[in-house]
Amino acid sequence: MEITAQNTTQHTPLLSLLYSAVDAMDAKGVASFVAENVTFKLGNFDTLNGRTDVENANASFFETIKAMRHTISGIWESGSTAFCDGLVHYTRKDLSEHEVPFATRLEVQDGKITDYRIYVDISGL
Repeated sequence: MEITAQNTTQHTPLLSLLYSAVDAMDAKGVASFVAENVTFKLGNFDTLNGRTDVENANASFFETIKAMRHTISGIWESGSTAFCDGLVHYTRKDLSEHEVPFATRLEVQDGKITDYRIYVDISGL
């Protein structure tokens, strides 16, 4: 995980820690950042509700790839909402590479993510 954004916000440390867990493909670590009643949506997949479903979905996704690495080039905030975008680089199981742009919107309450939306096209994986 790398942050190249020139600006920072109050949510930059959370984004850094969250995406470090994502890139480590640590589903339990990712789940530790979300509220028990979190709403989670990745791309065009169904919306999930609850920390356990988020952990399980991430664990399942991580099993489909060899590695991933995010470069966050933009970070913004509006009150309790954090936004970031950049590129995500995937290494497939066959060691081929795939890179696509992504954007994320996080609603944060009391230090935990309550609404987690990832806008990315992973159909090429």
